[in-house]
Amino acid sequence: MESTRDIRRLIEREIKKGSAPLSFDHIDYRIDAVKEITSESKLKEVLVYLLRTAEYANLANDMTRNNVYTENHLIRGDSFHRRNNVMERNANYLNIMAYARRREPVYEGKTFVETVPCFFSFPEAELYRYRFVYEENETYAFPLSGKHIINGLYLLSIMSRKDLAGQIMPPYLQGYANDQIYHLKDIRSVLFQCLLLDDMHPVGGFFEAKLYTIYLLQ
Repeated sequence: MESTRDIRRLIEREIKKGSAPLSFDHIDYRIDAVKEITSESKLKEVLVYLLRTAEYANLANDMTRNNVYTENHLIRGDSFHRRNNVMERNANYLNIMAYARRREPVYEGKTFVETVPCFFSFPEAELYRYRFVYEENETYAFPLSGKHIINGLYLLSIMSRKDLAGQIMPPYLQGYANDQIYHLKDIRSVLFQCLLLDDMHPVGGFFEAKLYTIYLLQ
């Protein structure tokens, strides 16, 4: 895997080419980061929400094309993709469910979704260029190149998440499942992972987006 320095240089090159000057800063890990998925129907609900399909199709917008969706990634390091249209996202959903059935998830304390906030910096003087009103709400739209997103922002996000696994678990997290997931140990499978850049909000001087990962535990 490339070094952090190499990835940041790639981001700088993409910005010079015209990609919006969005840079990775850090991640956070909160007390409610891990939630249990208690049934196949709940897994389906989580997936259609993250993929912006079915009853959650109204969440899709122009920025959804910047989302990064993966299958059984993080631990194995499989390829990852942007899903630019609803047909691709529907296909992604079917692939994930087929893979999940092959892995035979246990929905009693062994299947979880993790939510990790990722924070990105942006030059304040440049913000006015990317501000617009959507459904009567002020928001931002950042035109980003594929390399900037996948080989830059997403890669730094998952590298930071992996680095976190080598640290001591915060005292506000308790329980064996939290310990397994925080330290990425005894993970049987990673069903799905995504970074949702279409749901990015200004928080404390940064822009926050969320990295979601669905784990099957041993």
